[in-house]
Amino acid sequence: MKIQRRHYVRLDVTLDTAIHPEHSEFTPFRALTEDISAGGASIRLIKGANIKSDSQLYLWMALTLKSGQINYLRLKSRVIRVTEKDQYNMLLHIQFIEPTKNDVQTLMRFIFEEQVDLKKKGLYV
Repeated sequence: MKIQRRHYVRLDVTLDTAIHPEHSEFTPFRALTEDISAGGASIRLIKGANIKSDSQLYLWMALTLKSGQINYLRLKSRVIRVTEKDQYNMLLHIQFIEPTKNDVQTLMRFIFEEQVDLKKKGLYV
């Protein structure tokens, strides 16, 4: 059994996101998440992306809930670290900075619904 020592449950899920700099340090781009929680995310990047640890950015994403409701989130974030994933990719580990209660609730609801789906399919323990 895997035990998480985090404030929020982290779920391996691929979501389309848009990354925007806080102060025009780089050109905005799209990327995919590796995993996400109500407190942060890991994002896959192609090696060579010019984003440094401690940078601040905005992560944009659309979350579709089981009710069909689409929630658009714009989360101010801080880069905690950048790590190498494999020969071609790296991971951008980010922490959400002061997300609203509504954003946290939306993320937690989305993650819970995804866990229930995975459990029904026998893919989540």
